[in-house]
Amino acid sequence: MIHTAFLRHCLSVAVLGLCVYTAVAQKPDRFIDSFLEKRHHFSTVEDVEGNYTIDLTVDAMINYETQTGDTTYLAAIDRFFALRRYNFAEQIPYQKIPFCDVYFSYFQLKRDSAFIKPFIAESYRMMKEIARSPEGAICINHKGENRMLIDYLQNYISRMAKAGSLSGDTTFFDETTRQIRLYRSILQYSNSKLYSQGRGWLVDKSEISPSAWSRGQGWMMRGLVSALEFLPPNSHYSTEVSEYLKELSVGLLKRQDEDGMWHTLPLLGNKESAPEVSGTAMIAYYMSVALHKGFIEGRHFKTAVQKSIRGVHNYTGGDCIVRNVSKGPGPLVSIDDYRQMGECDNLHGLQAIINLQTIEH
Repeated sequence: MIHTAFLRHCLSVAVLGLCVYTAVAQKPDRFIDSFLEKRHHFSTVEDVEGNYTIDLTVDAMINYETQTGDTTYLAAIDRFFALRRYNFAEQIPYQKIPFCDVYFSYFQLKRDSAFIKPFIAESYRMMKEIARSPEGAICINHKGENRMLIDYLQNYISRMAKAGSLSGDTTFFDETTRQIRLYRSILQYSNSKLYSQGRGWLVDKSEISPSAWSRGQGWMMRGLVSALEFLPPNSHYSTEVSEYLKELSVGLLKRQDEDGMWHTLPLLGNKESAPEVSGTAMIAYYMSVALHKGFIEGRHFKTAVQKSIRGVHNYTGGDCIVRNVSKGPGPLVSIDDYRQMGECDNLHGLQAIINLQTIEH
């Protein structure tokens, strides 16, 4: 019964998306086209290999198709998974998908129920085995050490909420809210409501990473909104997570510049770090989703999203290159690591722009 209800939920999410998102629709997207050209339209196994950023970008392609109703890229998406020799009955080890579960998104697109049992089984395994801090906060194991990281948290809480929705086991919902609560108590800056990137990366393992990072706030928005999509509506779980989403969203509004951008280090003055596209586009996209689904309310949020859409256009051009994308802070040791911008074809920026283009202009 719970499986059938979940599949109906997936369908309703797609239908809702078509109702509330303005179609960029029924025409190909130039950024996706550029990405596919560089990947030879997924012609060989090598074209579908790479780190998690390729999964993020294909995830954005699936979202584009779901929200706009444009089937232009369906064949390419199918080739991607065929070249990976993926089938829905396969149990993908959680270690292989630390930051983005593109296989779940493909399941939402295809609604093949063979996916459900292995996904739930692997989610139980992950909840049992995952490394944890002394407080019980989940950690990523990096170079033999357990470290807190909000990039990792966002995918975990999303998975736990999905597993709860699929299985009906509220243990997953308890774990979702508990982990957000723990990360909030340890990593959130009380005055701004923004989040440090993690803990355990400095010489003193008890210290949190310095300042807040733009894409990190985008990750948190992604995790909170994605979890809320699968937590039971009007439950104490969704009520609690909605409050955490609202406080972060309000905190972010205060850090947006007049051009609609969030800067690489949003807790510092705007002159101390550059406007950053991946974080801005992620924040704006998930803020828009939260608005449309009723997780947050207020015209000020809509205004912020509209400003961001206009702002990021200053960093994209006819060449489909997304500029001003943070390359990532690496070991999360010093603020200076956050200031540097990476190469122009960083897929973090591309996936964020593809998602942003699905929302109302």
